[in-house]
Amino acid sequence: MPHYDEVPTPLDLFRMFITEDILSNIVDQTNLNAMRKKNLALKLSLEELRRFLGVQMLMSILKLPAVRMYWENGIRYSPVADTMSRDRFISLRSFFHICDDTLMIPKGEVGHDKLFKIRRLYDAFRENLKKIDSEEIQSIDEQMIPFKGRIGFRQYLKDKPHSWGVKVFTRAGIS
Repeated sequence: MPHYDEVPTPLDLFRMFITEDILSNIVDQTNLNAMRKKNLALKLSLEELRRFLGVQMLMSILKLPAVRMYWENGIRYSPVADTMSRDRFISLRSFFHICDDTLMIPKGEVGHDKLFKIRRLYDAFRENLKKIDSEEIQSIDEQMIPFKGRIGFRQYLKDKPHSWGVKVFTRAGIS
């Protein structure tokens, strides 16, 4: 873990939590998912996955009404359009996978895990959080991550600006 005498870059923080092992697993599972669903050899590589994730992050910052608009003439957003083609991006997005769905225990059966699809990522994230030194003065608060989709642990909190979503607890230090 980096020492926080120096301010880490966003890329440092990303690499702290999304390790090469996690990225390799995503490459394997995404390629497997494409083969299983469409008998398609997607041939996703680690480098292309990094570019795909970068495009996703850029799109979350500069939001356009439709994904295709990042590539359209007149609106074209070069940092996205020059990184990968629209069709390749859409293909990767449709097959993106973190886990092997064939191993999931069905809902209602003993051992079913609501977090199965993200369990490996979740566990790795938690382990890396434990490596960060606690500060002497800190605050713990609850936060709502806005989410309107279907998920087994979505909550409603009337006093939050975003009433529906996933409730998480945050720990913040003075630094």
